[in-house]
Amino acid sequence: MHKTSILLICGAMAFSFAGCSSEPESIVTSADTTVAETSVVETSADVPLPTLPSLPSPTAVPMDPEYVRMMDDVTPEMMNADYWIAAGEANGFDMDAVIMDESQIAAFNDANHTAFEDNNGGLLFRFDNIGTSLDGNKLSFLLEVNRGQIPEDPSEYYLNGSPTTRAYWDSVSELDDLNGVPDIISVRFGFTVKRATLRLFPTEDQVYEGPNDHYFDYMLFSECMPYCPVVVLHESADGNYYYVVFDSFAAWVRKDAVAQRQDREDWMARRNPSECLTVTAREIRLGDDPYCPGSSDLVLPIGTHMELVPSAEAPRVVSHRATYGNYVVKVPTRGDDGYIVDEYVLIPISEDVVVGMMPYTSANFLREAFKLLGDRYGWGGDLKANDCTGIVRELFNVFGIVMPRGRQTLVNGVYKVDIRDMSDSGKIEVLRQMTPGSMLAMPGHMTIYVGMVDDRPYVISSVGTLAQPAPGSAESVHPNSVVLSSLYVRLRSGGTWLGAIRTAMTVREE
Repeated sequence: MHKTSILLICGAMAFSFAGCSSEPESIVTSADTTVAETSVVETSADVPLPTLPSLPSPTAVPMDPEYVRMMDDVTPEMMNADYWIAAGEANGFDMDAVIMDESQIAAFNDANHTAFEDNNGGLLFRFDNIGTSLDGNKLSFLLEVNRGQIPEDPSEYYLNGSPTTRAYWDSVSELDDLNGVPDIISVRFGFTVKRATLRLFPTEDQVYEGPNDHYFDYMLFSECMPYCPVVVLHESADGNYYYVVFDSFAAWVRKDAVAQRQDREDWMARRNPSECLTVTAREIRLGDDPYCPGSSDLVLPIGTHMELVPSAEAPRVVSHRATYGNYVVKVPTRGDDGYIVDEYVLIPISEDVVVGMMPYTSANFLREAFKLLGDRYGWGGDLKANDCTGIVRELFNVFGIVMPRGRQTLVNGVYKVDIRDMSDSGKIEVLRQMTPGSMLAMPGHMTIYVGMVDDRPYVISSVGTLAQPAPGSAESVHPNSVVLSSLYVRLRSGGTWLGAIRTAMTVREE
């Protein structure tokens, strides 16, 4: 199991970025915690199944249960966001009301800038405040923390199906070039140019807790999303990786995923373009382009932002194509010298995108969340997918809200209710008042609340282990997918998700 890898604080609250156990019977759902929740069993034997309320017909045709499996207390109508939007309206919520406007979102982001701390609570730096130089001892501390993640018993971890050795871990750790950290670091700035994985050590080696596990890579730290600002602090001994700092975490990434800028001022100016285009689809693919190899065939996940060029200022022809019927965006690519080369890219207006940020409403949030339903589970952003906290971060990105990668319940300035000590009936009463699209957190898992039917709350989450729910069933299965379920699935301990929920939270002003 990963131990603490980087100690961070979100606002004034401390948290650690850590990994999870990946034993086959563990429910591994987020990139910062281990969950001992195994056989997840539906309680349909002792909790009545819901009676569907009379709601307006959804605009989309329900999926066909003849071809798609669902949880036993989920109906075809429920697999559609419109069902839950109508249910929210019927329950008294204004689903189209703006929860936070642009100024409120900016204040939220400012209040939740992540700070990096040492083991004694001393401030190392804040992402936004890193200047052109940095004390090398601060980086050395972070690299030492990573070295502290080397397993005590290497034989319990597997590389290419065989147990690892102490010699292997020693060789991998030496790639961080800890001895080469200067007293004063000349900081560089850049942007990611594609999706990639961020690593505990500068290697693409995939290490697992079982010889047949291919989901929970111990080396994987988080995901690197396209076009995000990063601070470059160090290079690996072999020259193939950068050690970079994002808004709420730091890790190793391949150099070909980052393009640098010449100076900090220019980097800062590019971080928040005056006009942008936001991906609101599950993902879009740019496609092959023989004239723009730097952006060819890139996959842009939900929540990706790109600099939008007004048509009056955009070129009339891009990559030998007239720009009719397309948005023109300017994206960074990596040149041969490692610095940014801007390319114009065409995004068809038929793509699922919005100009600017999507208005932050419950209806919009649910529509976005349901676009991920059935998507692959991706531990820490692996497999070009995401885990429970990862999809939350991506979804909030659509609205311009920057959520931390882990421990998202520690954000400041939002509406939270601590319900850990409440009875199930007390929690139900609290959930009745929670806006659909709120977050419900339990140890090791984050879910998105979509609404309630007959006192039965439902959530969407990216989850590793669940059960095929049947009355009295104890069968444990591994969806490794984004699923819709009620909170009456059980943990290995016998308790329900509802009983395990500790925090209900809506990202809105307190």
